Amino acid sequence: MNVKQLIAAVAVFAAAGSAFAQQQEFVAPDANFVPAKSRAEVVADLNQAYAQGALTTRDGADTPILAATKRPREEVRAEAVQAKGNKFDTDSIYFGA
Repeated sequence: MNVKQLIAAVAVFAAAGSAFAQQQEFVAPDANFVPAKSRAEVVADLNQAYAQGALTTRDGADTPILAATKRPREEVRAEAVQAKGNKFDTDSIYFGA
C-alpha cells in the first residue's frame, strides 16, 4: 500500500513540476533602449566636466565623483536655515549631520 501511495505522490509532483517548467523567450531589459547621446558625446561631456572641476576621482579610481564644493560651511548652513524658513531645529537628531 505504501508503494502505491509513493508512486502516486511522485506522479503528482512530477505533473505539478512540469506545469511550471515552461521556458519563456528571454528578452533583455534594455532591448528597446535608444540612447539620447552617442558614446563620443558622453565622453566629451565627461572630459569637459573634469576640465571645469565639476568631477574628480578618488584615490585614482576610474569612477567619477562630484567634486567637493568650495563654499564655506557657514554659507551652506545659512542657506539650509533660509530654505527651512528659519525654523532650524537644533534638537533634531539630524542637526549638524
